[in-house]
Amino acid sequence: MERFSDRAMDALVWVVFVVLFVGAALVVKVAAALLVVLIVLALLLGLTLRVLRRTRATRRRGPH
Repeated sequence: MERFSDRAMDALVWVVFVVLFVGAALVVKVAAALLVVLIVLALLLGLTLRVLRRTRATRRRGPH
């Protein structure tokens, strides 16, 4: 009976290890995806601000 208990405990430890490892990998994947999304949003915001700045500057000068 003691052998079964030891094997069950070993199996449980391995299962917990695998679950934690997979969970950590998923967390890293989600963090990487969020980072990419944030970078894309920052670039889009920068482009939008640049376009707005150009249109305001053109309106101030008036047509030539």
